[in-house]
Amino acid sequence: RFVLKNVNIKIKAGERLSVVGYNGAGKTTFIKLICRLYEPTMGKILLDGIDISTINLADYRERISVVFQDFQLFWMTICENVVMNREVDEARVITALEQSGLGEKLATLDEGIYTHIGRAFDYKGNELSGGEGQKLACARAYYKDAPIIILDESTASLDPIAETTLYNRFQSIIKNKTSIYISHRLSSTKFTDHIAVFAGNTIAEYGTHSELIQLEDGIYKKMFEMQAQYYR
Repeated sequence: RFVLKNVNIKIKAGERLSVVGYNGAGKTTFIKLICRLYEPTMGKILLDGIDISTINLADYRERISVVFQDFQLFWMTICENVVMNREVDEARVITALEQSGLGEKLATLDEGIYTHIGRAFDYKGNELSGGEGQKLACARAYYKDAPIIILDESTASLDPIAETTLYNRFQSIIKNKTSIYISHRLSSTKFTDHIAVFAGNTIAEYGTHSELIQLEDGIYKKMFEMQAQYYR
């Protein structure tokens, strides 16, 4: 069966898009198609009018910074986990870590950005919590500094205050970048330009928060109201 079918959407340069929907609606599949981890079985994905399947894969992926919910950290230094296989700029590494909310943590580490993650290769290594690991994954995306940034449930392990702080920082970090957010916490939809609601193997609803919240029996309205009732 098709996970997604008849999906038609245009994301403008510099736009901020929220992708929401029930579990299994195809949100992550949508992102993996954009990242070319999957290839579409029919139809095309275009970047500036060019079929992305015709673009050199390495060149294409250089344009995208993505943080998946199931990110991976490595038993290397914090610096190596942020930079990966890129040239090291210590000042940018520290800035990326501070932007992701790890500035205070970094200040407590004797080895700073050269502290090992885990103790497999260094007994002085540091074990990061789930939330700290997610922040480090975000710092990796900031350091890459690609024109398109995608966050797939990248705040799932953060507490509400840390999540709000991170979203507020996004406003200054991403500036004119194109950004796509997937989150089950609908707070992220309030600062994005448009919301795409996935259901029934396609985009069932599309618009701004104010537009979608007005739809009688709308999927987005139902999801938003169900979450909001616990905070009133």
